[in-house]
Amino acid sequence: MTSIRPSTVRRNRTRSARRSSEPSATPGWRRTAGVAMRSALLATTLAALLPAGAAHAQPAGTSGRASYAIAPGPLGDVLAQFAAQAHVPLSFDPSALEGIRSLGLSGRYSVQEGFDALLNGTGYAPEDKGNGWSLRRVAQPSASATVAGEQTLAPVAVTAGRDRAAASVNPATTVGSKFPVSQRELPQSVTVVSQQQIQQQNMQTLNDAMRATPGISIAQDDSERTTFYSRGFPVTSWLLDGVPTVQNLTSVAPNLAMFDRVEVLRGPDGFLNGFGSEGGAVNLVRKRAPSTFSANAELFGGTYSDFGGMLDVGGPLNQAGTLRGRVVGDVQTQHLMQDSTWRHDKLLYGTLEADLTRDTLLRVGASFSEMDQKAMWTGLPSYSNYTLPDFPRSTYLGAPWNDNTYFNTTAFAELDQKLAGGWNARLAFNYLGSRDDVLNGTVGGPLDPATNDGTASSTKWHQSDDQESLDAVLSGPVRLLGRTHQLTVGASWRHENLRVVNDYCSADNPFCSSPANVFSNLPEPSFDGPVSDETTTSNEYGLYGNARISLADPLTLVVGARVSWWNSNFTPNPDANYWGDPGRHNDVSGRVTPYAGLIYDINNNYSVYARYTSIFQPQSTYDMSGNLLKPLEGEQYEVGVKGEYFGGKLNTALALFQLTEKNRALSDPRFPGEGFSIAAGKARSKGFEATATGQLTNDWSVFGGYTYTQTEYLDNSTNPTGIGFSSIAPKHLFKLWTHYQLPGRLHPFSVGGGAYVSSGISATDGTGTLRQGGFATVDLRFGYQVNRQLSAAVNVTNLFDRRYFASIEGTGSAFYGNPRQVLFTLRYAMQ
Repeated sequence: MTSIRPSTVRRNRTRSARRSSEPSATPGWRRTAGVAMRSALLATTLAALLPAGAAHAQPAGTSGRASYAIAPGPLGDVLAQFAAQAHVPLSFDPSALEGIRSLGLSGRYSVQEGFDALLNGTGYAPEDKGNGWSLRRVAQPSASATVAGEQTLAPVAVTAGRDRAAASVNPATTVGSKFPVSQRELPQSVTVVSQQQIQQQNMQTLNDAMRATPGISIAQDDSERTTFYSRGFPVTSWLLDGVPTVQNLTSVAPNLAMFDRVEVLRGPDGFLNGFGSEGGAVNLVRKRAPSTFSANAELFGGTYSDFGGMLDVGGPLNQAGTLRGRVVGDVQTQHLMQDSTWRHDKLLYGTLEADLTRDTLLRVGASFSEMDQKAMWTGLPSYSNYTLPDFPRSTYLGAPWNDNTYFNTTAFAELDQKLAGGWNARLAFNYLGSRDDVLNGTVGGPLDPATNDGTASSTKWHQSDDQESLDAVLSGPVRLLGRTHQLTVGASWRHENLRVVNDYCSADNPFCSSPANVFSNLPEPSFDGPVSDETTTSNEYGLYGNARISLADPLTLVVGARVSWWNSNFTPNPDANYWGDPGRHNDVSGRVTPYAGLIYDINNNYSVYARYTSIFQPQSTYDMSGNLLKPLEGEQYEVGVKGEYFGGKLNTALALFQLTEKNRALSDPRFPGEGFSIAAGKARSKGFEATATGQLTNDWSVFGGYTYTQTEYLDNSTNPTGIGFSSIAPKHLFKLWTHYQLPGRLHPFSVGGGAYVSSGISATDGTGTLRQGGFATVDLRFGYQVNRQLSAAVNVTNLFDRRYFASIEGTGSAFYGNPRQVLFTLRYAMQ
């Protein structure tokens, strides 16, 4: 093994000659000198923390690659960490890099590639001196990268790290990890819906983003709530900025205005979110305060009287740029597809970031949203012969007095601390509060095929849900046996208090049930008081750990586990307990959910991986005897190959999976509508996914994939009817979106198009089956860049106005897919 000098990082002690445009005040010189001393001290500390054996380790050089996981921060500090971890000397003037922040570095790089990635777009490039590395000035990529009058690099908003185009179309992800990593580094199937994708497809809601995500199917539970499915199983793990929450984020996030991107993991995720979800996880990443001023405005209008606007303003709040803020406001009003139905949305979001020190970042924020709508609470009821009515999509079967209002409040705080040796610590807190008021009347099925007669019912209920979450995590490199590994350890806590109050019509007829024609004009009943008033409190505690062990230059072992404790208390109000439910307490103690993965880098572009994940999830539903169902248990095996091209601008993946579970709660078909459940038999889902996301060229992007899912019951002993599983996800699901910026003089124009192709879906109750055959829809987009700040676009969804049922929720409710819609959008960006 070639002997090299011990890893050190040198920085020039002499400061460059003062430029004429620099202030000559002594305090400025002292501040710069202080920065230089702190940076030099950090670099020396990093080098000193490395074991002595590191002095004899083989350097990465310009060809050998090593794994790095360096958090965002000041560019000088990030460079120092990289040089220390790479065991190479580095010399540069820290004052020249003041004010430049880096996105950090994550992935496998040679020394040359790492420096190139970190310095991309900064006006500096690395130079190998033979006995060490230094920085040299290069031409700035654009005039906007400098401040007028400055001859040295001034404090400007330069995001060094991965290629900025790559970071835009394929950003690093925290879902499946606790700190940002590239998708290629995760031995799991991950898709990131970037801000660019959100704008191109004009996604307004989380449902829009999930509908475009490969491998995800959507079941409509009612007019507002949805359930997402992946690989045949529901996605029930939710995160906000990587902090777990038990609330379904389709209610927390009525629109996407406050979020920068949506990260979707397919497959089990116990490491992330307590006991986890076998279907996967969704992480919503909030917009952050920018380091330079930016203002974005959006106005849109289209069919179904869909009008709205968004204002997004942020930037530094002091001269030093150490305090930054951002405010987002959004309003929308629209008519829904059914006659006389409507929806109104309002959102306000704000966040502040403060650099308490060079190594300490505090981030706080809050949001408030309100959604009010008149909608058809349930979909179309089926006939008693298991067919669906051939009613127009505009048919409204609800009561004229239907009104549903949802209020959501969030607050968060996050403290990030950079530690010596490349380690990082983070403490994050989230609060989520929701208030739902629902007033609905409807006629449900099964309907008489000859008369359209069914059963009318009315509901008035109120729900309040408050949740606090705390997550503490520590991550950093560990030098062992001459190699650098990455270790993550953490702890989490969650508390939820959920109260649901249902009002009744009368003591002998709580839900106003009566025979009625489906087109009846239902009168609003006089609700006498609560038929049920139930409170559920739950607590969850967890310890977790993850290690990325570098076995060899191309081979990484990823292992981890989580230990979880959980308890739940159900307390009915004795004065409003129509069914006589008893109070209940349930708990799980010290349950371990392990996982392991292996990643092998074939070359610069391709990696193969294999992963095993254990599944364990307590359930909160009961059978007809009042017994809590057994926990859901299972396991998943996944193997795949991932590709990364053009510096991370294009990602591809192919995955094969097999997922097995038992004890899933299903509605008991012997007691329909009475709230009892049964445990399903052992079930298995297997298939494969192929995805591609990113840029094929600078002007041509692609986002989509194909999923094949085969589901079956292996043991029907507890569920002989086999209901509720095999029809949840379509066997074949293909999604594609592509966008192209025209060349030459037509460059201001762009065109985009997409397709959604699904095989048939169905629902059964063990006696009969409802079916929707395969269908396909096509979307189009035309865009025009008026000038540097202003752009215009028109999006057309369901271009050929395909009529189909997008979701069949049991045998009593089916929801039409949206008809053709046209939306015009104007965007103004000032940065």
